[in-house]
Amino acid sequence: MIEDYLARLRSELAAVGIRGRLRARILAESEDHLRSDPEGVERFGAANELANSFAAELGARASRRAAVSAFAALGVAGAVYAVSFIGASFGHLPPSDLWPTLALLSFPAIIVAPQVAFVSGSLALLRSLRRRDRVLPSAELRVMHRRTGLALLAGLATMAALALFAFEVRNETDGWWVVFTLAGSAAAASLLVVAAVPTTGAARLRPRVAGEAGDVFDDLGLAGYRDDPWRFARRVAFAVGLAVWIAGIVQGDPIDGAIRGLAEALACLAGFAAFGRFLGLRR
Repeated sequence: MIEDYLARLRSELAAVGIRGRLRARILAESEDHLRSDPEGVERFGAANELANSFAAELGARASRRAAVSAFAALGVAGAVYAVSFIGASFGHLPPSDLWPTLALLSFPAIIVAPQVAFVSGSLALLRSLRRRDRVLPSAELRVMHRRTGLALLAGLATMAALALFAFEVRNETDGWWVVFTLAGSAAAASLLVVAAVPTTGAARLRPRVAGEAGDVFDDLGLAGYRDDPWRFARRVAFAVGLAVWIAGIVQGDPIDGAIRGLAEALACLAGFAAFGRFLGLRR
């Protein structure tokens, strides 16, 4: 009876994504307990329910840990990006009409990808801090995995585009800026890859726990917008566009600031449309 139960438990653990050393340890501890109490098989409960409970608890902890690790790595990448972006003003970066083709192609990614990384990473961290329950619904875990995964991918895309841009303009820009940008991008990308390991591990766990995932209005405590999520999106887009326009006015170029502000506002709306359901921004 014990051997049959352990065989079923082994299969059920694999079905919910628990494999390798962790599965071996769970089976060993379960066998020790059952050998010391042969009649405890009934008290252990069904193998599928036990395996699911392990996956549910492990999945919640692993998902929160992955979100925190990803945000920390993104913080380093953000610092490299900020220093490089600001340093370009002092590194005698050539005007855009003199940029090589690949530099021109990489520049949109340098602008858009870090925004996606910041928003996705912040939302993943916010969700991990808000939901401290021992067990989370499967739908909740999927949202956290998507937010964390997209943040890391966008962060890697940012570092790759930044490195490509620096390499392409190396002959027209100060050497110190090129060296810093290439080295910093490589180091930050390495940290992002390392942060992807716990994210991948958390995504492998597949507990079956009922419940809804919630949305960004739960994260921000703005339930009043749930009935009309696009009202929230429009207000955020307006605020972002206005901030960019004001920055342009401060810099003495209100027309260019207005154009960039409109582009940022439209990008916000496009992002809400493209990633709204995928990232759990709206239901």
